[in-house]
Amino acid sequence: MEHNNHQGWYGETFVAAIAAAAGFQVAVPYPDIGKDMILGRDHEDPELDVQIALQVKTRRIGEIALTGSGIGITLPIDQFKRLRGRRQVPCYLVIVLVPRDPAEYISVGVAELILKHSAYWVSLEDRPLPIQQGQKSVTVTVPRENLLTIDALHEFFHRACEEVPAP
Repeated sequence: MEHNNHQGWYGETFVAAIAAAAGFQVAVPYPDIGKDMILGRDHEDPELDVQIALQVKTRRIGEIALTGSGIGITLPIDQFKRLRGRRQVPCYLVIVLVPRDPAEYISVGVAELILKHSAYWVSLEDRPLPIQQGQKSVTVTVPRENLLTIDALHEFFHRACEEVPAP
């Protein structure tokens, strides 16, 4: 498999593994138009049966722009527009940092499977549109403190439930 495709597939699988460990359903939209996966849960209370969307990007360790406390990523302006703003299904940008060599993506042992390296998230809900006329891309900083974890995914769902309008 071509390296960039391999890397992207691994990144999405990395995030899906975290979602599976958190107990969420994972759906892959077809066609992919700005969202790589939809996470959901089947809850007995319909008010708590919500979804979130994720756009997953990958970067090789050593080939990313680290800006103090964040990871800089450049997005085409059209993709930025698809991720920003308040939405019925909240959307998060996820950056998965991967080893340079695909042979180092995982370590398998008798008692463990270790996925390498890490994922970080950011919500672009409150981000304004860039005002520069003709701008073709925008750089987004993803805080390194926003490690994507099981607890973070549960918090996304908690926030989404708070935003569900009462009938």
